[in-house]
Amino acid sequence: MKLIAKALVCTAAVAAFAAHAEGPYVGGSIGSARYKGPDIGGLNTDRSATGGKLYGGYGFTPNLAVEAGYADVGKAESAAGSVRGHGVFVDLVGTVPIANNFSALGRVGAFNGRTSVSGGASDSGTNAKFGLGVQYDFSKQTALRGEWERYKFKAFGESGDADLYSVGLNYKF
Repeated sequence: MKLIAKALVCTAAVAAFAAHAEGPYVGGSIGSARYKGPDIGGLNTDRSATGGKLYGGYGFTPNLAVEAGYADVGKAESAAGSVRGHGVFVDLVGTVPIANNFSALGRVGAFNGRTSVSGGASDSGTNAKFGLGVQYDFSKQTALRGEWERYKFKAFGESGDADLYSVGLNYKF
């Protein structure tokens, strides 16, 4: 009986979300990434690089969506070699209107990242990811986003972070 009750509650919740669904969207952004953390493989990782992301999402309500995508937080070069970070993510994204066509957004999720150093060594793992940003809606379909996101890495027995400051476009279907 409990299983039937849980199934009914879940079905009602899905139906409620579908009734207020905002629908699918895609987007991409580019910006500056900065690695922070201990040196990896003898390479200084406190460096800046160009990064970006491509993603798709689905808005369940005007204020709640889920996004999944690929992020490349760049390649940092030094005299000793290079280190590169990239991976896939899934986030829960919340938006709050703050002015006409302007919204604040926050995100929290999981990031399956891969760290590679010159010479071919690489390591991967799944860690937390979070961020904040603002969004300006040009129309019901297109929007401009500015975001800060922190991608957590754990590679080669060390933990580090990559901050991505980016600007990008969204398109809702």
